Amino acid sequence: MISIRILFVSGMALIPAVGLAQDAGERPVSTGVFSEAQAARGLGAYRTSCESCHAKSEYTGDKFKVAWVSRTAFDLFDVIRSQMPEDNPGSLERQEYVDIVAYIFSLNAYPAGSAELPADDDGLKKVRIDNPPGGAPAAARSGRRLTPHPRIGFRQ
Repeated sequence: MISIRILFVSGMALIPAVGLAQDAGERPVSTGVFSEAQAARGLGAYRTSCESCHAKSEYTGDKFKVAWVSRTAFDLFDVIRSQMPEDNPGSLERQEYVDIVAYIFSLNAYPAGSAELPADDDGLKKVRIDNPPGGAPAAARSGRRLTPHPRIGFRQ
């Protein structure tokens, strides 16, 4: 949905601003959409099922921002669930995949909250991945073009 807002300075309309309106039920990751306990379980699942093939740097920092900011937690969950582990995609329990998503959020310095990241599709679709703490999305800063990574998103 597109919303049009007018910027007012000292009561005068200066610049029309056009942007995407946030869905009423959407929550940004930066508001604490996972718990510390969930991220800890995700770390355990990551160590068991992901660490032997994936370095944390593949889904942190600029690579994470360029690939995932403005998408949903469901998008990240769905890619991981449908393609990982590479030798047996979809073999983990649904909750393990959700916990790994929470762990990836914690790696990117998003704050933990009191509730867990929901495990249902509708709940995950309402969690919008916003810019992690610490700056603008990498694409906006660098102007670099990235190519799709066949398994987890984008790679330089």
